[in-house]
Amino acid sequence: MESLTVSEYVWYWGKAEKDAGGYHLLPYHCLDVAAVAAVWWDASPTIRRSFSSHASCSEVQIRAWLLFFIALHDYGKFDLRFQLKVREAWEKLHPLAGQGASLPPQFDINQYQHGESGLFWFKKDFFAFNGFETAGDSLFIDDEPPLWSNWKPWIESVTGHHGHVKQAEYASDASLSVSVDGRFAEIDQTARKEWLTALEQLFLWPVGLSLDNAPPPPSPLLAGFCSVSDWLASRCDDTNFSFHQSPLSISDYFTQKFSQDAPAILAFSGLNGTAKSYGGISDLLPAIATPCPLQTKVDQLPLQDGLTIIEAPTGSGKTEAALAHAWRLLAAGQADSIIFALPTQATANAMLGRLESLAERIFTNSPNLLLAHGNARFNRTFTDLKRRGHSDATDPDGWTQCGEWLAESRKRVFLGQIGVCTIDQVLISVLPVKHRFVRGLGVGRSVLIVDEVHAYDAYMYGLLEEVLRQQHQCGGSAILLSATLPATLKQQLAAAWGDKRTECNPSAAYPLLTWLGNVDFPSISLTRHETPKPVMVEIEALKLEGMEPDQTLLARIVRAAESGAQVAVICNMVNDAQRIAAVLRETTSAPVGLFHARYRFKDRQIRENEVIDCFGPRGKREQGRILVATQVVEQSLDLDFDWLVTQLCPVDLLFQRMGRLHRHRRASRPAGYDKPVCTVLLPCECNYGYTGKIYANTRVLWRTEQLLTSASAGQVPFPAAYREWIERVYAGDPWGNEPESVVTGHEMFEVELEVKRYKAMDMVRRAFEVTPFSDSDENVTAVTRDDEMGLTVIPVIDSPKGQRFLDGGLLGDLDEFRRAEELALNSINVPARWSGWLRALCEIDDERRYWLTMTEQGEGCYVRDGDKVTFRYHRDTGLERVK
Repeated sequence: MESLTVSEYVWYWGKAEKDAGGYHLLPYHCLDVAAVAAVWWDASPTIRRSFSSHASCSEVQIRAWLLFFIALHDYGKFDLRFQLKVREAWEKLHPLAGQGASLPPQFDINQYQHGESGLFWFKKDFFAFNGFETAGDSLFIDDEPPLWSNWKPWIESVTGHHGHVKQAEYASDASLSVSVDGRFAEIDQTARKEWLTALEQLFLWPVGLSLDNAPPPPSPLLAGFCSVSDWLASRCDDTNFSFHQSPLSISDYFTQKFSQDAPAILAFSGLNGTAKSYGGISDLLPAIATPCPLQTKVDQLPLQDGLTIIEAPTGSGKTEAALAHAWRLLAAGQADSIIFALPTQATANAMLGRLESLAERIFTNSPNLLLAHGNARFNRTFTDLKRRGHSDATDPDGWTQCGEWLAESRKRVFLGQIGVCTIDQVLISVLPVKHRFVRGLGVGRSVLIVDEVHAYDAYMYGLLEEVLRQQHQCGGSAILLSATLPATLKQQLAAAWGDKRTECNPSAAYPLLTWLGNVDFPSISLTRHETPKPVMVEIEALKLEGMEPDQTLLARIVRAAESGAQVAVICNMVNDAQRIAAVLRETTSAPVGLFHARYRFKDRQIRENEVIDCFGPRGKREQGRILVATQVVEQSLDLDFDWLVTQLCPVDLLFQRMGRLHRHRRASRPAGYDKPVCTVLLPCECNYGYTGKIYANTRVLWRTEQLLTSASAGQVPFPAAYREWIERVYAGDPWGNEPESVVTGHEMFEVELEVKRYKAMDMVRRAFEVTPFSDSDENVTAVTRDDEMGLTVIPVIDSPKGQRFLDGGLLGDLDEFRRAEELALNSINVPARWSGWLRALCEIDDERRYWLTMTEQGEGCYVRDGDKVTFRYHRDTGLERVK
């Protein structure tokens, strides 16, 4: 047993009760965290593989390095200023307390950040131990110890556990002021040195390592793994990780926590799930369903980490195929969980509904299936914020951070077995946002499935490529799904994974399964008898002013619905959808639904459910209906219409919309609608108006229009058109007959494309260099969508009891957890161009949310700015701007 009387590291507290006087000695808290990490490591083949994939030493040595460094995560707490944050505990522990020694001012104590300062102290100590003196108190020197480059990424990651992994060369000087008694600095340094030596003896020596050895490269998951381990070990109560105030052999203490407390808290958290043995694709399908040929092919894919790209028609079962391959990887110990990322909230909601029935087929024991917004299902006992530990807003303890992080449900998806989220939540893992690395851990230990991978702009692709690079680097797997993926984009995504062999082949087979990994594996296509039977969609191209239905077309839509048809009218702008829906409601008694993105989120969920109930696989088809919608219906929603009317959009998105036309086989359809017909509204001239601004690439719009108007026999052949039309529209070479305005517009688009890609890469580079943004939904939108998603509006009403939401809930009655949840449920996304009008009417908070105070009027609400503009909100129509 090591000496307990001379170890100065026992003079330091790690967690303390500010008022009650209790404390937990620092070395034992550090070992608590290491114990959680050790149990987690032993339970997760995924974590072990991630740390071992690029290492030349044995797995047992990698584990030793991991525990050694994680026990150093609070290195910065061996400092007088941190200890003085709870003076009562310091006075009980420190030998110089009460002796009149000169102490630092309160300002220095308040400003001290133990994470970044721990990085400073470790580098300074490491250099000193290796005979390298820093230049004064600065760490910016040209010479460095030979092993520093090996140690540097480890200590940067573990000391960044409070939200920001900083590079050592940018760590601020944390030296004590010269006005402070010099004995404190000496004691702090001695304690740190003794702690290093103690950990060397505890973790490194037993596996033949020492401080003189070079650790292997760490996994990119290290910072997130350390942070979550710290969160779990900081949940101190009378059962787990209870405060320990007297010296005890660190070896005995670690053994006890490793065998008792750490397994209990890890099980309590619900982080780890157990995958069932793979049962085949049929286990993911309804009992009466037969797997399609594409779905059966996934069983041929290699059972190792890699990038899988599934290209197949809309409605062909890509989701189940992806889940089947993910299940195979889970059962083989290649991943711990699944994250399903989608382009919009509506598609995420729809996917959650599909996965609810499948989660327990894949995992045992009621897995955590989590949605990245709204009323996500989670272990509420675990998220209870009851805790012990000092409360310091500038330097919060681990469980405080955990509670704050979990208070916004969008983040919980990274701590479950199956998480469903919008792509933004995944992209954050590579951007300068606080605790981004916790998302990185969630992604890296999961099979990442990205649906509708074609649906993003250049800025988001730049970020997605970095996500794929990091997923590959940490030994993870990714599955990309699309019906309409251009070959150039496929090659770009493959290159991000590190594959240089995938060529841009516009004539590749379709459907197609592509797998990229450490071994050569040929793409999988269907044989001729397996290929889906061709389907012909008739095209009716109408040139109309503003691409809006005229009276003749509106009358046809009404007649169709009144004769029993299910009709969809898809617009490119919310304003158009609201206006057209209002006109149709005035002219027919048939139900006219409206669905777009400008609802409060809680109302939008209701609208989504209504749309699926009416137009989904088991929709209410006893009478005709009309749905007026925007792009929210073109991705991942299982809807089925008899007739589709749509404004012109890029060919790949047009095909997505067409995928909702005659989507399911039915015994009969209304007379006159037995064949799929798509009516496309085109501009009268080569002027695409706001549609051109929304989609930016007017050459793609023009080319799509040309193919529509010249389609052979007025028909589009599927599935052949998926490859043929999309590759023609997105081909890099000019067609030769493109109008000058289209050529000029495309040149401008290419410039904007490069600017967006540069901005994305610049944001990625800044992740280690700048102070991170707070992890709020508004900042997430700002840094992942290049501001294209606009502004967040919170509509409220003033009442005698204070501000309340539109449905009556008082903000003042909500605790921190429920407030974050309700703000998410009551938020509305609006265009950035509305900012001028909203600034005159709204209060803007620190998270850049616009609080719009409205007045009730009948079933709705309104707010007026003199004669300039009126905003109206109704649960049925959403938020409208009326001049």
